[in-house]
Amino acid sequence: MLKVLGFGPRLLVGLIDFNWLLIHQLKKSKLQLKVDRPSSSIRVIHNRLTVTGWVFDEASNAAAPVRAKIGNETVSSIIEKNVASSDGANQSTNNARDCRFSIPLSLPPGIRRVSIQAQSSQKTWITIRRLVLIVLPNFRFRNFFSFRKPTYNQSVINENKALDTDIVAEIDQHIASMIVRPTFSIIIVTQNERKNILQTLRSVEQQVYPHHEILLTSDVRPESRDYSLEYNELHLPELKNLEDIHGDYCLFIKAGDQLHSHALYEFASSVNTHAQADIIYADEDVVDGYGRFSNPFFKPDWSPDYLEVFNYIEFPCCYRTKLVVSGYQNYCQYDLALRSTEVSDHIVHIPKVLGHRWKTSTLTKHKKTKGDSDRQYLQHRLSRTGRSGDITEHTKHRGCYVITPRLTKNPLVSIVIPTAGNIRHIKGKPVDLVSNLVTQIFERSTYTNKEVIVVDSGTLSESQTQVLHHHHCKRTSDSADHVNIARKINLGAKKASGEYLLILNDDIEILTNNWLERMLGHFEKHGVGVVGCRLLYPKGTIQHAGIVFVQGHPEHVRRRRRGDEAGYFFSSCAPRNFMAVTGACMMTPRQMFLDIGGYNENFPINYNDVAYCLSLGTKGLRTVCDNGVALTHLESASREKSIATSETAVFEQLWSEEVVTDPFYNNERFNQTKPMFHFEQNVKQI
Repeated sequence: MLKVLGFGPRLLVGLIDFNWLLIHQLKKSKLQLKVDRPSSSIRVIHNRLTVTGWVFDEASNAAAPVRAKIGNETVSSIIEKNVASSDGANQSTNNARDCRFSIPLSLPPGIRRVSIQAQSSQKTWITIRRLVLIVLPNFRFRNFFSFRKPTYNQSVINENKALDTDIVAEIDQHIASMIVRPTFSIIIVTQNERKNILQTLRSVEQQVYPHHEILLTSDVRPESRDYSLEYNELHLPELKNLEDIHGDYCLFIKAGDQLHSHALYEFASSVNTHAQADIIYADEDVVDGYGRFSNPFFKPDWSPDYLEVFNYIEFPCCYRTKLVVSGYQNYCQYDLALRSTEVSDHIVHIPKVLGHRWKTSTLTKHKKTKGDSDRQYLQHRLSRTGRSGDITEHTKHRGCYVITPRLTKNPLVSIVIPTAGNIRHIKGKPVDLVSNLVTQIFERSTYTNKEVIVVDSGTLSESQTQVLHHHHCKRTSDSADHVNIARKINLGAKKASGEYLLILNDDIEILTNNWLERMLGHFEKHGVGVVGCRLLYPKGTIQHAGIVFVQGHPEHVRRRRRGDEAGYFFSSCAPRNFMAVTGACMMTPRQMFLDIGGYNENFPINYNDVAYCLSLGTKGLRTVCDNGVALTHLESASREKSIATSETAVFEQLWSEEVVTDPFYNNERFNQTKPMFHFEQNVKQI
């Protein structure tokens, strides 16, 4: 093995000769020493090695400084006892053994030559040991030929190391130069428990931003013994009424949860950047009793429809004090979030992990009493916003709420279906796509006020025509030589008479009977322009659950993942805002569709649906993908879409600047080549 690595007898002999020379040189110095680890001159290691031993200088009767030289790099040792006792030379050996050192080495893979040196009383460095270290890479057993990716916990540690004293000094200068230096009232929600308060207080004490106060929501205090030791009898006032809050912003934190040391500084910086910010929230993760970080929650920018699924902005989040209005009871942060976002839309997201939830208080620990109260607050939300509906908790995913609307109106929905009249073999059986879809629309849908407009190429068979006639469908034809789906949809929209337009592929099968009611319910909220839904492949895997932009190009999230999974914090089982949804199932107000010019016919096959969503987005209208509504899309999962180069060129020309960043998907944070809303290191608890 040594020969393979380039070692041979000559090298071994050379090392022996060199070590003999070292011993001869040490005799002239008055250094006594022993290197405990490593014991041999050639050592195979995995990344790390700590060199230990002791070095004693008889001339100064003290421990000698020790260092390691690796090329031009120097690593100093840690001396456990700097000066020995002065009882005389007879006890020099015993004294020397107390003068221990340790040198931690972290080396990249490869062959590394290391010299361990000690400084004599004459201030000269003498080499006491020469090492040849063969550093092997860390491999995963299941993937032997790939380097191990750093875990999320390690990435947090590395990030914290980067915040050194120089950066802290710069932060202090920045704080001093701030135009506005807001004061934060940190309100610790104790919930009648003593434990874990201390670690929350410690995280507040470590804040680099100094302008804050601490309040408790009950009479419960930390244990007096620990409290006095750590905080020198610092008194924590109790929050009995809103008049006790003196800060410009309020930040609620549960006992046990922790703030990142730079949290308040980041909030203060955001206030100076966004002067009108009323609500500021940031990302979070989970910390356990060993100080290990896991399960990061990289949140989207302000997503009002996502807030009605669960309180995703809860922690860490600060509110302008004036928003903590009367009626805020029991310190329920969900109620506060719902009420505050109804009176202010000045909401800022900081895409940084600034809060660490205590492991026992994560979203997975959902109690029945909390669910009951959250449903009540959501019910009040519906009443305040002029809506009506039933609120239930998801049958499979605790903590996720489902709103089944009771429509206040009964608008006509025009369903436009472009088709070529194809027959496709599904599970070995021929399926007449357009006939199958039209039949299901009228037999499986509970919503009655609807019409169907079929746009074909003039090639439908007699049986297909009979099905359309039976269900009183409208029909128009596009007889152009080249296929242009955008033009077909525009023709259907002009022939429609409904208040709402539903664009639907002919290869769709209906799974959710109240799908039309669920989609229409979103338009009773202010500012919604487009509504889509979750589409599944015939085998039940996800085809579409929203569209995000990765490096400026649209991608389907969670494609080919299991259709019954919750997704990344309920991203594939509940409503969520996106920049775009697929035109395979898309609902929008008809007049709005016509006013904007319909689909851009320069995109005959692809991008027409995405471009439409982006156009409404520039007008301040939201796109919602209700992933609680599921339909089957008979598209083949193994087939990749073919996109013409001309379509891509037109899309980039029109929308390249608007899609550089996606406010609902943090590509750098997720670090995924395919958008999955999934952080691979979350699979196992670290």
